[in-house]
Amino acid sequence: MSVFQMPEIKFTFLNAIIFMREKIFLLDVDYDVENERGIIFLFGKNEEGKRVLVRKEFYTYFFAMPKEGKEEALKQKIENLKNLPTKILSVEIVSKVWMGNERKLIKITIQNPRKLKDVRDAIKEWEEVEETFEYNISFYKRFLMDYKIKPCSWVEADGEKVENKFDVDLTIEAKEIKQLDEDKEPKIKVLAVDTEWIELENREKLIMISLASENLRKVLALSEWQGKQDFVESYPSEEKLIKRFLEIVKREKPDVIVTYNGDEFDFLKLREKARELKINFGFGIDDRELEFVRRGRSSAARCFGVVHVDEYVFVDKILSTSLKSEVLTLDEVATELIGEGKKDLEYKQMVEFWRERKELNRIAEYSMWDAHLTYLLSQILLPQIFSISKLTGEIPFDVSRYSYSQLVEAYLMKKAVEDNVLIPNSPKTEEKEMRMRELPYKGAIVVEPKKGIHENVAVLDFRSLYPTIIVSHNVSPELLNCNHQECKEKNTAPETKNHFCLKKVGFIPKNLKLLIERRKELKERMKKVPKDSPEYKILDNEQYATKIISNAMYGYFGFVGARWYKKECGEATAAWGRHYIKKIMQMAQEEGLEIIYGDTDSIFVKKDGLGLKEIEGEAKKFVDKVNRELPGIIELEFRGAYLRGIFVSREKGESGAKKRYALLDANGNLEVRGFETVRRDWCKLAKEAQRKILEIVLKEKDPKKAVDFIIETIKRIREGKVDIEELTIYEQITRPLSQYEQIGPHVKAAMKARERGRMIAEGSIIAFIITKGAGSISDRAMPVEFVTKGDYDANYYIEHQILPAALRVLKALGYTKEDILKPKTFGLDVWLKKY
Repeated sequence: MSVFQMPEIKFTFLNAIIFMREKIFLLDVDYDVENERGIIFLFGKNEEGKRVLVRKEFYTYFFAMPKEGKEEALKQKIENLKNLPTKILSVEIVSKVWMGNERKLIKITIQNPRKLKDVRDAIKEWEEVEETFEYNISFYKRFLMDYKIKPCSWVEADGEKVENKFDVDLTIEAKEIKQLDEDKEPKIKVLAVDTEWIELENREKLIMISLASENLRKVLALSEWQGKQDFVESYPSEEKLIKRFLEIVKREKPDVIVTYNGDEFDFLKLREKARELKINFGFGIDDRELEFVRRGRSSAARCFGVVHVDEYVFVDKILSTSLKSEVLTLDEVATELIGEGKKDLEYKQMVEFWRERKELNRIAEYSMWDAHLTYLLSQILLPQIFSISKLTGEIPFDVSRYSYSQLVEAYLMKKAVEDNVLIPNSPKTEEKEMRMRELPYKGAIVVEPKKGIHENVAVLDFRSLYPTIIVSHNVSPELLNCNHQECKEKNTAPETKNHFCLKKVGFIPKNLKLLIERRKELKERMKKVPKDSPEYKILDNEQYATKIISNAMYGYFGFVGARWYKKECGEATAAWGRHYIKKIMQMAQEEGLEIIYGDTDSIFVKKDGLGLKEIEGEAKKFVDKVNRELPGIIELEFRGAYLRGIFVSREKGESGAKKRYALLDANGNLEVRGFETVRRDWCKLAKEAQRKILEIVLKEKDPKKAVDFIIETIKRIREGKVDIEELTIYEQITRPLSQYEQIGPHVKAAMKARERGRMIAEGSIIAFIITKGAGSISDRAMPVEFVTKGDYDANYYIEHQILPAALRVLKALGYTKEDILKPKTFGLDVWLKKY
């Protein structure tokens, strides 16, 4: 039986007009202008899975801040304006909070949202106007904020059923729309798309489009061959192939289409090819062509009514910081998140197979599997995106492409409307440039680690240090340097001249505290439900959303494009962070704990004579004592006790991770931070060799064995016994190749790949080998698909990959490069004498 209940839909028949009430799960929002009126379109699906479009007339507005005493005069002057490109519907004097104080403003509501800038331009230079605000907020964003509507949740529309002009089951002209408080989600229909292209006769050729969903596996191929798989359909031309793709999408009616780098590759190439063939390439609920809209520095492919999520963009901007791998290829990301990677097929092989008409089933299987992996990834990523969407009030199309700071700003704008706070303007180009020229402030404290192997180590972390500092010390732009002497005495940031008011709660601390408390509540609820239950997954995704927004708040203060930018807030937060880490280190030493290492928000301690259980007990008692002295919601927590750890100092002038350590827990698990094992720009062999060294040193306590292992690895490289796969280096192309001023090895390799017919786009991952021969390292970088086993430069890999990776660890134990290249007797007994 459907959960859809008839009593919830009310029908009233009056002169053939049908009035009704409908619940929809909101997925997408857009707008248009009809007869000079702004019309919001809300698209979603109802409880029966039907596609519903809700239309709602809405009028936007902006604010003018009058100079003191000029409120009435300015209001009248605006009311008397003539010859404007749109009607002014109302002019009101309203009160809003600005910089912590109530201010009188003029609210100007207009008819045509596309003419708002013209009205603002007509008054912005008037002598009565101090400033204008909220004139550059998108029309549909304004609607969502004013109606307190959360995308990816249920809303209720009351209105009139009208004629369908879109590819939907029902269209409603709404009189009222309201947010509902329901957690359940409908089944979202997801379709994954992937494409394969090769260069033939100096022309890019679309050879396959693959589609995957819960119940669909389909490859559309530009060729016919005997023995092809059941999931393959063959077409004689690119034109027929693309038209069949659009036909399938229209038939399947997905709620969401997912790609992996679809913005910069798949959909960009498909639209270009469709235009070349004079095909209207669109698959939304209307007849519009797929459009590319600006999102930050990039363009995003959009069709209204079918949400396009480019998984690569979301992984790159949001998820990458929590991944072990820095290589963001579909293969690496899928392997880490779902335990399965891509099929093995190099681009060079694909071109060869296609030209020679052989092993076409292998290409089809490769293409089909890419779409399948993209679909499987969506089952993990979409729930996270939906949770962030609900929290920030942004549609999933935008959320999946926003940076951390953009997500923070979306959340703050939503809360500003709820709190009647005036939203600051986005900075203009000149202001951004000024912000970029400001001198950086002092960051987190780093205590140089005590080199070597340490036994029975406890790790203590501040729980969300910077967010809790912002809340506990009321760090907010409008509260900076108030006139209260008491606030100056009690709440001045260490090492600065700046203080924050304590007489009222700041806008940012108030709304950040809501996030922190909500996450704490969610984590408590998660403890009470089974980990494999749907409820647990919903709670986990919501707590993840609150976590990323709250943790990004500190960085947002220094984001040059921020509306609530305030360098002094970031500087003060960092200063208090240094203060508290120093405080707990001092307290630890007073308790007889030895500080091995400290950085930003954590310390690593041990105590002579204490075993693993004893140091755990001692550390927990210390945490309880510290927390009784910390102010507000700042809290230290015990993260864990470890059997053994190795800590490495960063060499003078060396770049890279500040934190560089490896810990071994009681179960034999290795936790690694800052070493090459988690970096992208080192080959697999260097990473695996370094990890093996760490395992030998920490698990077996045998540095000499680790050295012997590296000596043997170097011997294998010199003798040509290493597979190309182990030596491949991965780097990402982050801009068009023509815009690179410094031509590094990955850029040179990308240029060579493009010359050989491979499509290279912003976001592409380049796999390359440094080969033998003359010239610089960059000159000798060759795309891996054009390299054979005997081509690699052994000396490069020994000197620039294996030795540096090995010595990161072994230097901390007293070893040198000469000890590896010219081995001598030098074991753990010698190392113990040196330390």
